[in-house]
Amino acid sequence: MKKVFSFLLRVFRFILFVFYYLKELVLSSLYVAWDIITPTDLMKPGIVEVPVDLKSETAIIAFANLISMTPGSLTMDMSPDKKKIYIHAMYLHDKQEFIDKMKNELEHKIRQIFD
Repeated sequence: MKKVFSFLLRVFRFILFVFYYLKELVLSSLYVAWDIITPTDLMKPGIVEVPVDLKSETAIIAFANLISMTPGSLTMDMSPDKKKIYIHAMYLHDKQEFIDKMKNELEHKIRQIFD
């Protein structure tokens, strides 16, 4: 019974994650589109080193790919021990805020599904 409950909880978390990621995808697409069609330049590109606390390789791959699929960000590289990921962000106005968002939102939600 405990395994069934655990499986259903993961399925529920996955469904919530899909809605979260679709929201982030739409918002980032609109932000990039707005920057392209308006004369003001909002870009402040930069590269950030984000520590990774995910344990399974599947979760780490999902994390890296979901970052790259989001407009305005790109996974560039990962350390050999898979504890750090290097991300290029088009809109890096606050480095610590970006790291916190990656860790506290995306990585946390992926951890809930895979770990």
